[in-house]
Amino acid sequence: MSDHRITRLVSALVISGLTVTGCSFVLDKNENQCTVDADCAHFGSHPFCQAGVCVECFPGQPATQDQFANQCTTAQTFQFDNCARLGLCDDAALTAAFNTSAPPADLGMIPPPIMTEQKPSIPCASVSPNIVYVTGSTNLPPLLKAVQPLLYANNPPYVAVFAPQTSCKGAGSMYDADPLKHLIKDVTNNWAFYYDVNGAQTLCLLDTNGNTVDVGESDVYPQSCGYSPAPDVADYPGPIQAIVFAVPSSSKQTSISAEAAHLVFAAGGDNGKAAPWIDPHLYFIRSSGTGTIQIPSRANGIDPTAWWGVDRLSASNLVTSMEAIDPNLVEGAIGVLSSDFADKSRANLRELAFQQRGQRHGYLADSTPESFDKANVRDGHYPIWGAIHFMAVTSGGVPVSPGASALITLFTVAKLDENLVSAIIDAGFVPPCAMKVMHTSEVGPLSPFQSSFSCGCFFDKKTNGATTCTMCNSIADCPSSAPACNYGYCEKQ
Repeated sequence: MSDHRITRLVSALVISGLTVTGCSFVLDKNENQCTVDADCAHFGSHPFCQAGVCVECFPGQPATQDQFANQCTTAQTFQFDNCARLGLCDDAALTAAFNTSAPPADLGMIPPPIMTEQKPSIPCASVSPNIVYVTGSTNLPPLLKAVQPLLYANNPPYVAVFAPQTSCKGAGSMYDADPLKHLIKDVTNNWAFYYDVNGAQTLCLLDTNGNTVDVGESDVYPQSCGYSPAPDVADYPGPIQAIVFAVPSSSKQTSISAEAAHLVFAAGGDNGKAAPWIDPHLYFIRSSGTGTIQIPSRANGIDPTAWWGVDRLSASNLVTSMEAIDPNLVEGAIGVLSSDFADKSRANLRELAFQQRGQRHGYLADSTPESFDKANVRDGHYPIWGAIHFMAVTSGGVPVSPGASALITLFTVAKLDENLVSAIIDAGFVPPCAMKVMHTSEVGPLSPFQSSFSCGCFFDKKTNGATTCTMCNSIADCPSSAPACNYGYCEKQ
């Protein structure tokens, strides 16, 4: 192939606004290597056909899962060599890896950490005349803390009282046929709490007979917890949360593949093949009812009820226990947790790049280890993410509970309050208005997404400290290519 032909292709990609960073060109002596992607199969690893040339990354507008996963990008990439590390050197072996599993071993000599909390003396009902009772995932508190100031500023003001359980129990508080599941009651060492006007978490006592839940929260779709849609319950998707695999910061590991994750958490390291993660005592996990387990289970072909490892009871406790690990055991340790907790623990934990099935490289949730831009979540390179789901009993499409309406409305209006968008970002989540892809199940299929009121520029500025977008005070300041003035920056819409 002539040099001028390669130049034309690279120039065409640059002119079209598509990056070729990270792309490799597979060359042969033919003027036209391919007309369709299938013509490139003999080059291996599923390269793509672009302008008659087989390229390593997909340079067009992605439409399929494979194209989203392998689209060209400027994000940092990490290679996990399944052949060298796991002995999985062909498609048959890679596929067979997902059929390898074993019942989790009884780790009885390693009890889960014990959480202790002083019994509160304040009745939750005395906190405010307007209370929103919420239950669900222990990943929710950072977001709840972020939104509480807006609830205090509401007319009338509301206080969200949260009973920490799991995502599936949050879904059950709305969808379960047993009315007792719709109540929250005091649990010793796992008390309900709220955030006061200074942002301090304050424990409180629920009513003796329990309190009816206004809003059930889940990190996963109710269907993932076994619940079917109900005519009198609505599911309101909210901010996006990534789930990550993490290791102690002193570990040498930087990435993991879907195949490796399966052999670790579905087969206990597969008799030592998934080194260095071969000791299930050092797997830091959560219970099957959590989004922390439900979402990666689908990305890695693992039964959510059959993960190997020790349940650490809560996201914060998981972080604490990983940070306190014996230095001699660091290399074999691995955990799974939500990125909002992992991001705040980067001094002691390292998030691993994830290489999904059929993906040529592994990607972090962010574009680099130092950034917080969730670029790979937002554009489809990183697959382990889901929306926070707020669920409430409705009548005529409107939440029956005034408290539920006060909380949910903040997240469902077309244009979110700028303070809320900032709070969502500061809490480690991605507002939907900054997403470029969406899905209707836990992991794909992905489809392109454009919010009716975009905030990608604002998100980039908040997380990276810079954006290439034009600043604006009104639409008069914006070019025709980005005519909307949103949160101070010109957007497409």
